[in-house]
Amino acid sequence: MIDNIMNMVKDQIGGDLMEKFGLDSSQKDEAINITKETITDKISGAATGGGMSGIMNLFSSNDNDEEGNSMLSELTSSLSSNFSSKLGVDADKSGGISSMIMEKVTALFGDKLGGSFDIGDLMGMIGGGKSGGIGGMLGKLGGLFGK
Repeated sequence: MIDNIMNMVKDQIGGDLMEKFGLDSSQKDEAINITKETITDKISGAATGGGMSGIMNLFSSNDNDEEGNSMLSELTSSLSSNFSSKLGVDADKSGGISSMIMEKVTALFGDKLGGSFDIGDLMGMIGGGKSGGIGGMLGKLGGLFGK
């Protein structure tokens, strides 16, 4: 599912990334891949090491609360750093690219997940599966804690 969302991001704002930030086609594709990896790592890390409420809020269709905004800031910062180091763009460009992509990604996740979902749904979207693997385990754990 995250692949579908990232393809939608590329289709919807790929041209804008190239036009506004001067990325070439391969840099645009790499920016989408970096975003997917960074989001997957951040969700997996939050699921196993805390910060789940921020992740759940950020990717829901609800307005962000303090934890959701904090998670958005962390993700945007990580993306910006990754774009600078892996795409070779300056800090201003990497920050703009990060903001543009995250705005679209969070909107698309929110559209797919809605306002109320469990950790298994989110892990399923990034490839953890709802009934097996880490996604299934975390979904059961989340159920114990009312998440």
